[in-house]
Order: sequence, then C-alpha cells, then structure tokens
Amino acid sequence: MPPRIDKFPSEGLEGAPSKDIDWHFGDPVPNARGHVICKLCGKVTKGGITRFKEHIAHKGGEVSACPNVTGIIRESMMKLLQEAKEKKLDKRRRTDEFLTQIRGEEDDEFFDDVSAMRQATRESIQSQHEWHRREEFRRSTGGWGNVYEEGRSSSHGSVRGHRGERSIPSESEFNLRRAIPELVKSKSLRQPKVGESILKTLRKKMGEAVSKFLIYERLPFQLANSPWLYNLIQVSMEVGKGVKLPTPYEVSDVYLASEYEQVREWVNELKTQWKELGATLIKGTVFWKSVDVSSVRSRDADFYYNLLDKVIEEIGEEYIIQIVTDNEAAMKAAGKRLMLKRTHLYWTSCAAHCLDLCLEDIGKKSSVARVLEEAKKVTCFIYNHIWTVDLMKKYTNGKQILRPALTRFATHFIQLEEITRQKQGLRDMFNSKEFKESKWGQQKSGPAYEAKKIVLGKDFWKKATDIIKVYEPLVKVLRLVDSDEKPTMGFIYEAIDRAKRAIKENCRYSTEYERIIDNRWNFMHSDLHSAGYFLNPQLQFGVEHSANVLSETLEGTRSVIERMEPSIDMQIRMVNRVRFR
Repeated sequence: MPPRIDKFPSEGLEGAPSKDIDWHFGDPVPNARGHVICKLCGKVTKGGITRFKEHIAHKGGEVSACPNVTGIIRESMMKLLQEAKEKKLDKRRRTDEFLTQIRGEEDDEFFDDVSAMRQATRESIQSQHEWHRREEFRRSTGGWGNVYEEGRSSSHGSVRGHRGERSIPSESEFNLRRAIPELVKSKSLRQPKVGESILKTLRKKMGEAVSKFLIYERLPFQLANSPWLYNLIQVSMEVGKGVKLPTPYEVSDVYLASEYEQVREWVNELKTQWKELGATLIKGTVFWKSVDVSSVRSRDADFYYNLLDKVIEEIGEEYIIQIVTDNEAAMKAAGKRLMLKRTHLYWTSCAAHCLDLCLEDIGKKSSVARVLEEAKKVTCFIYNHIWTVDLMKKYTNGKQILRPALTRFATHFIQLEEITRQKQGLRDMFNSKEFKESKWGQQKSGPAYEAKKIVLGKDFWKKATDIIKVYEPLVKVLRLVDSDEKPTMGFIYEAIDRAKRAIKENCRYSTEYERIIDNRWNFMHSDLHSAGYFLNPQLQFGVEHSANVLSETLEGTRSVIERMEPSIDMQIRMVNRVRFR
C-alpha cells in the first residue's frame, strides 16, 4: 500500500528535484519529462508539477483526483494553488501597468519649453528630412550618378561611391539630432515615470501612518489638514532616516522656549504694520498672554478694567483700535470706562455671543419653545435605542437628525432643521411594519407614543417650517462672524439688515422677532460697524439697503473719524471726502 501522509509539510524534501513541497507526495518518472507518479495512489500525471498539484488538491478539470489524500493536505494544496495564481495575476498586472506607462510616454512632452525650440529649428528639421528623402531616392535610382543630383557636392554628408554604399551622416546631423527631442526619443531608452498604482500605494502607506497617530493619540481628525503636520512630513523627508525624535523634555524645555522667541520676533515685526492698520485686542490671531484669576474673589468692573488697561499698556495704546469681550455687565462697564480714558479706542461686545443670545431669546417664546420641545422628544426617543436609530437610518438613507452647531442655542434650531429635512423618512419609519410590530409601536403612552404622535401629525411640521424661516437668516450671520475666512467688521451691519428683511418677508409675526433682534443688535452695535459698512466697496453698489441705512452709517463713520483723528482740520477733510465721494 502507498504510504499515508497525515500532515502537510512546511519545508521541501531533501534530495528532491527542487524545494517544492509537492515532492513529498510524488516522484519524477525517470526518462519521462513532466511525468510525476503519486506516492499516495500510484497515479501518473502528465504536465509537470503544477498539474500534479491539481491532482492532490482535487481541483478537477483535466486531471483526476487522488483518492487517498487527506482533507488537510487537499485544502492546503488548494490554498497553495490559489496563492500561486494570485501572484501570477499580480505580476501580469504590474507588467501591463509598466508597459502602459512606457507607451503613454510617447504622448508626453519631453520638455516643457520644447514648443519654442521647435519653432526655432523648424527649417533645420525640414531640411534634414528632405535630405533623407533625397538619399533614399539616390539609392533607388543609382546613387550619385542620376541626373537629378548632378552638380551636388558632398557637403550633405555622403561619400561618393558605388550603388548600395551607405551615406555617412555628418557631425552637424548628429548635433541636430541631439538638439531636437523628437529625433532622439527612443522607446527602448525611455525611463518610465512613477506609476499611478505606485503613488496610490505610497499614499496609502502615508495615510495609514498619519491616521494611526491621530487615532491612537485620540487627536482631532481635523489635524490631518494642519500645515504643521505637512511641515513635519516635509522636514522628515529632508533629514532622512536615522534622526531621532525629540524627547518630551526637549519639547517642553528647549523647543518651546525657542518657538516663543520666534513668535515674539514675528509679533515685533507686526508692530510696524499696527502703526498703519491698528490692532484689535481679541483672542485668536496672536495669543498675547493668559492670566490666572482663580484666586480673585470679586471679578467686578474694577477688576476687568484694571486687567485690560494693563494689557493695553503692555502692547501700546497707539496700536489698539478696539477691545472685544463677552456681554457680561461687568465687562461692558469696564469697556465703557476704558473708552473714557483711552479716547481713540472702542469697546465692542462679541458678535457671536450676541447672536447666540438672540437665538436664546427667540427660543424662549412659548410658541417656539413648544416646537423645540417636541423636536427634542422625537430626537431623544430615537437616539435612546440602538434599534430605532438603525431603523431611522434605513428610511432616511443613512442620514442623521443630530448635528453639532456653532453655539449652544444654534444647535437646537439646526436640530429642528435636520428633522424637517428628514420629514418623509421619519413618517415612513413610524408607519412601517417593523415599527408597528415592535414593542414601541404597540405602546399607548410614553416617549414612543409621543414621538409617533408628533411625527405623524401635521401641526408640528407647519410650525417647524415657520420657525426655520426665522432662525436660518440669523444662523447665516452667526456663521459669518464665527469664521476666520475674512475680517467681518465691514459685513456685520449689512448681514444683520439682510437677516431682518428676510424675516420680515417670510414670517407672519416678524414685528415681534424684529424687536428681539434689535434689542441684542443695539447692545452689540458700535460706530465701527457703521464705518465698516459705509467704507466697504462691496456694499456700495447693487446692494439693497433699508431706508435709514445710509444716513445712519454715514453718521457712524463721521463719529469714528472724529474719535480716531485728533486734528480738526484733518477731520473736516476726511468727512468731506467721505460725504461727497
């Protein structure tokens, strides 16, 4: 009986024709190339070792299966065949890509500025081509002895001789060929470019490394867009391998101090611009300092006044145009005192904070608060259960109804907007067979019943649509003032005016909403907003204004000029230029 092999070997057989593992199961037939006899069943297969592998693996097709092979060996052999096939396909794919790159080179420009060179040497190229055509004509008609070439000299680079002799290219011809890329480009000598597949592989490798760093250090994914990360990668490529990363001690005690000095030098350079453009004392662009006030018991107007006044002295009063704080009463009082002492600077309240409080005031209206509460009931019920979240996504095409917003109160209104966008999906969800047959769909009271009643009713959707018409224009203004894309001082006045007009056109109770907006706007508004609007060239033409906008903003611009320019003569000249421009 043939030997029984129960284990699949991990190494080749000693003394076999090759290191292939398959020789554990078969022997080459003497004097019969490509014939292998199976040690397990005595069957002779033809076609080499690969065909014998198919015999052991029970692959089927053109070779019979071995009846005595065990399941482990058969499965392992099939796996080897599959891996070999995949390697072969991968090799063929890479070869095809390489050949495609080579063929694609023919369509690429060899130099970026070759068009200029072509124009300069066009006549030389035509002359050379004409020369080659004449040479071929000579060979076909008897060489130099034909009547068409009588009187020609040997300056064209040919040697007179018998028919069939090759012409010898001159030195000038070789130089010309070096000068014209089209004449020296050769498919066999062309070096292939880095293929698209290779770039994809490298990008994937880079992406995995950066992603692991962000994921496992629990860092915000937005850092992938950080210019400092890009700078880190570029410097790493520059210094190469073998350079050690800094230790935590070096970062905190060496490089932090160095970075502080660099930023300090940068700020000193900015001061030369502050003399012309001025500066606003606000968190964001340059972090100047932080103050530990945990030990201060009473943070009243006197405390904030002294603190801000000290910072103004450090920076230089001549550099500062305005101070921006939140809307706390003590902050406002401190700001007003600073304006009395520093006669050319302004205190203004935070626009984003004012708009957020405006949304809060609107949300306190009983009719609005009721709709927001109903939206909250729907959201809380769905997101309190994994099953209902999954069911909702099924009917909303994977969309969510929760989305973080810029500020606390903007979140409530944006949540309401997301619910209205998914109105049909939510209604289909609560009307679905899955929900009706679930334990929540059969309840006659409780959160599930309340949510279903709200979504399937009509009153909620109508009121929600009306509220969105109020809050959406205000959220647009909030996005404007909360972004860092451009300075917003010259746009806030017009944005608030546009929001009020939009609410007036689309809402039935616009008067009440306008009163709420004006209450907060009057607190936030300063002459700087008026001047920014009046001097903004984008808002002078083709923009619809309210009736009193131009007169109000002109008056605010004049007040800014009078406050910031000490010379009376210069004030008069500037006001006249602004008025009659």
